[in-house]
Amino acid sequence: MKLRNWKIKKIYIYLSAALLILIGAGLYMYWKFEPSAHFRNAAIPVLAVPEQEEAAPKTQNETGHTDPSPQNPTPTDSKQTRFNILILGTDARDNEASRTDVIMLAHVNSDKNTISLISIPRDTQVNIPGVGYTKINHAHILGEMNGDTHTGTLASIQAVSNLFSCSINYYIKTDFEGFEHFIDTIGGLDVNLDKPVKLTYGHKTFPAGDNHLSGAEALDLVRERKSLPGGDSGRQANQAMVLKEIVRTVIRPQNITKLPSLISQVREDILDTNLSDSDIISLAWMAKDMKEDDFQYVQLPGHSGRAMDPIVKSNLYYWIPDMEEWAESSQHLLED
Repeated sequence: MKLRNWKIKKIYIYLSAALLILIGAGLYMYWKFEPSAHFRNAAIPVLAVPEQEEAAPKTQNETGHTDPSPQNPTPTDSKQTRFNILILGTDARDNEASRTDVIMLAHVNSDKNTISLISIPRDTQVNIPGVGYTKINHAHILGEMNGDTHTGTLASIQAVSNLFSCSINYYIKTDFEGFEHFIDTIGGLDVNLDKPVKLTYGHKTFPAGDNHLSGAEALDLVRERKSLPGGDSGRQANQAMVLKEIVRTVIRPQNITKLPSLISQVREDILDTNLSDSDIISLAWMAKDMKEDDFQYVQLPGHSGRAMDPIVKSNLYYWIPDMEEWAESSQHLLED
């Protein structure tokens, strides 16, 4: 009888120990990956701060070329839970020099579980020090010409930092091939279109309503502009919609268990990012709990115009940003 009681007691001891281990592991996972806790305990980097009107001093990278911002980011206050992520999609295939076809700035508040996404037209007119007023998507190719693809990334980061007078903390950059492959990896995307979208060059029309898109089709959708009533404004809206659907697809229950392998795939398909694996897991955790009202989307206000471009030496179309309207209507999105 005593032996039986001792065996039962041992089972209780083992179960209690296992429970304590599970609780400890759960607390550790919460402390490590829960968004506000994770980013509060992380050293949030600062990749760029706004330059003064005169060009700021530039630093030399390993290849001897000049970068518009330091290669070694400086950490901010470790208690910071708000930060900015620049999302770039380049128009390159293979090893071509490239411009940025997609430029979006995401302001993340991990305490409030909110994201504000600001879409920046690729034709936005900005002043690039040493060059003059040109298109913001030229920043990347100018950087590449002065160094390599990472130098192009830094140049784009600095251009956006100057435009919005804000710091940039993280970035994600991908190209056509990486975008297509990742969409196919997660099984394609389900999108709902308010109106049919006729592809200018694809000889195909996506009908209004629900559509399941492959990687190539998703790329066609985010690149389409000419057939849309709003032109580039419509394209930006579609790009934001596709980005939201990518997040929703990744955090579906059937994909959460695949997150480690998806992160490895992200590393292969994304050209460049300074987000760590734990950063990505924390952002996915955050997105999982977000409601529709937690996600805000705006486009940079402005108007169409034409001006002489100092790079191509010809008169080009520009989106002239209205920074006064931006300050009145949407600047708070980078502060909340």
